[in-house]
Amino acid sequence: MDWFGPNTGFYVRVVAMGAIAGFTIFLGLPLAYLRGSPKTRIFLNAFSVGILLYLFVEMAYLLIEDIEIYVKLYTTGLAVGSEVAWRLVVFLVGFTAGLMAPLWFEMKFLRSPTPKPTGPIPPRRMVMLIAIGIGLHNFSEGLVIGQSFLTGALSLGYTLVIGFALHNATEGFGLVAPIAGTRPGWRFLMTAGLVAGGPTFIGTLVGVTFTSAVLELLFMAVASGAILYIVGELIHLGRGQGGHFTTLTGLLVGFYIAFGTDLVVERAMTRNFVNPDLARKIEMEVGEYYFKPRNLELYSGELVALELTNMGIVDHEIEILGLGERTERIIPAGKMTTMFLQPHRPGTGLFICDMPGHLGGGMWGRIRIRKPSAIPPSEKPAPTS
Repeated sequence: MDWFGPNTGFYVRVVAMGAIAGFTIFLGLPLAYLRGSPKTRIFLNAFSVGILLYLFVEMAYLLIEDIEIYVKLYTTGLAVGSEVAWRLVVFLVGFTAGLMAPLWFEMKFLRSPTPKPTGPIPPRRMVMLIAIGIGLHNFSEGLVIGQSFLTGALSLGYTLVIGFALHNATEGFGLVAPIAGTRPGWRFLMTAGLVAGGPTFIGTLVGVTFTSAVLELLFMAVASGAILYIVGELIHLGRGQGGHFTTLTGLLVGFYIAFGTDLVVERAMTRNFVNPDLARKIEMEVGEYYFKPRNLELYSGELVALELTNMGIVDHEIEILGLGERTERIIPAGKMTTMFLQPHRPGTGLFICDMPGHLGGGMWGRIRIRKPSAIPPSEKPAPTS
């Protein structure tokens, strides 16, 4: 990778984007200085749990569905056993490590030497555990940002930066909620912010150097396990404080805010701040049990409007694997729907109908994603030997 050659400016801009996406987490840290009643503290603790629960649900869903899909593909002969095996191993190893490593870290470094060594972790130390869990999650986000720029999907990369920056600002509130009103020192808050937001920058640095689906899945699995552990500890921390209604309200508000910011990210990634009328249109016919055409060719960074017409008498679905993230759409019987695609890395993949029995009936096709050929040299790295 030519970091100090003609592409230096490109790499500097990319890592700067990673820093912006990660360090917006500092916007939420002043919450630590908010004074309030015991009910306010109960609410904010539950608010933090809600945000972390959403992150866990989001990542666990992607990981488990990915394994299930490849089990189905293997059963129908569209994938080899090794594709299932490495995904399963990465998930099990990463999730176990994420769940057990914080326990080891807590017992070795964080438990206060008091007469009650089995008591809950002090709130300030809990903040550091939360920062570690969020940091692992943000590293995987940084990988996606870096890989988008590496493969020439510049517009998608900038959109991801904006979306993840908004998401991280929300995570900043969840990070310091357990210590709201305690007026911690700025050195402590800066350290927590760096631990939680810095991995977005590091992940971008790694992602713009090379692409790795294994690395993405591994860090999502580790982050899922770590966040599940932290949620359990936060619930333990708030136990006995009373205020069940306040607790449930805080949990719902945190969950819904995290969900809402994620919807903003998804919409931005789909529309990509580009006029959909300018997207390249591809027409596809769907029926019992086929896709026509059965082969698609796309370019990384290209916005495509896939116009799907269901000529059959039952509903169908298209689920596209290999774009760097799961993309799917229901196609009602006798209806036409449009799906916007924008892959962020070259490669090969499949599109399938995952409704019961439809994949086995032959509803699948292949997709090939090429490198773009029309990106200005100043905006993408030059070939390296």
